Amino acid sequence: MNLAARCLAIGFMFAVGLFAEPCAAEQRVALVIGNGAYRSVPELRNSRNDADDISEQLKRLGFSVIDGRDLDRSAMQVALGRFAQRLKGSDAGLVYYSGHGLQINGQNFLVPVDLKLDDGAFTPFEMVRLDDVVEALSYTDGVRLLVLDACRDNPFANSLAQNKGSRGASMTRGLAKIERSQGMLIAYSTQPNAVAADGSGRNSPFTAALVREMQVPGLEVATVFRRVAVNVYRETGGAQTPELSVSLLQDFYLNPQESDVGAWQKLGPSASAAGLKAFISRFPTSVMVDAARARLDAIENASERERLVREYAEKERRLRQELETAEAGYRKAASELAERRERDARERVADTKSGGPPVAITSPAPAGANTGSAPEIAARTRDDSEQQMKEQAAKAERERLASQVAAFEADKARLAEERRALELAMSERLAKAQAERERAEKRLAAETERLPVFALDQQRTIAPPAAAATPRRAASTCQEINARAQLGDISAADRDILQRGCR
Repeated sequence: MNLAARCLAIGFMFAVGLFAEPCAAEQRVALVIGNGAYRSVPELRNSRNDADDISEQLKRLGFSVIDGRDLDRSAMQVALGRFAQRLKGSDAGLVYYSGHGLQINGQNFLVPVDLKLDDGAFTPFEMVRLDDVVEALSYTDGVRLLVLDACRDNPFANSLAQNKGSRGASMTRGLAKIERSQGMLIAYSTQPNAVAADGSGRNSPFTAALVREMQVPGLEVATVFRRVAVNVYRETGGAQTPELSVSLLQDFYLNPQESDVGAWQKLGPSASAAGLKAFISRFPTSVMVDAARARLDAIENASERERLVREYAEKERRLRQELETAEAGYRKAASELAERRERDARERVADTKSGGPPVAITSPAPAGANTGSAPEIAARTRDDSEQQMKEQAAKAERERLASQVAAFEADKARLAEERRALELAMSERLAKAQAERERAEKRLAAETERLPVFALDQQRTIAPPAAAATPRRAASTCQEINARAQLGDISAADRDILQRGCR
């Protein structure tokens, strides 16, 4: 079937100038419609908010979005036609609808804002068939996604039930399950034939949960909607359970960025401090952040301890070298001083044996004394002067050597005291670092124990929790696991919880 024939088949191509827009290929294309301002019934307060928030998230995720708010039947048809054109050659097509929807004789319809009650005198031809939306999605050869937050409590129900012109049509407020779903993912805000809540906040419970989950990176699209279903079930106290129909032939990621779980798994048990810091910065709200911080503390404490050990070793080496230098200087000075004293002693002995050096006469000789000749007197005076100079030099050398020995002894004592102080300080710092490391390791074990089941399954090598009796689970936890089980999203760990803790 060519493009014109398919457009004719869904009955949208009668609008003037519709084919003026080229069929540009888009990687990801979305149609987002929010109908709230109904003209014949009270306004749906949250439909526009729902559509606005979903549209914003889709644009952030790389979708080319066709937006429609409060559309009448004609405008809905035109929007579907534009959407079908853009889908050709795309990788994915998504339709999100927020507003009233109903089924007649098992056939689903989306309600435009211009549908009039007129005492129930309206027909299905005044609405938009959901089958036409499915047909529009078939224009992509890629992934097809249909998201329906359309099962609101419908004021059109009573009017249609009383409509005598409906030829006995059987009407239900909720949507019927779509059978032509091969190759598609269809997410309903509630189960078939049931009614969904509009919500008391900005969004309906279904859309509020979907907006949150779309921001989580790295989740396969089916997982996204299963998590939405669990959240809606929990937040509505079990009053509303979304339904999911999946027949996709490939994985698809609304938010293709890496998830915190994937990033945590890649880090592994030998993650570096830089890797853990990057994880904390990238996923600040992840449930694994506390465990990441605990591991980072353990690594940093170990690094600090290693730094202290290196610092102590370097200081100890420097002090040892200075002490060895001082010891060598002391030995040299002490040896020179001893040699100087021995030499002085030998000279004194030699002088004594030879009768001693001539003694210089400094007082006038008595009259008539035989003082000798002038040359003899001059020689004795010179010898006396040389001897005095020699003794003075020897004394000065002894004093210098004694001072040097004393200085080296003081250096030895100072360095020994510095070494003792260093050993004491480093011992205290290392003990503190070791205590902090032990606390960090205990915290790491505790935080790893608190990780959710899906994270622990991938990170058992980090810190396996100690064997202990399985505690009884809270009723809300059991309800959530039961809800996931009904949706087919249950792990072996969940089954174990059900068996042991949900009795």
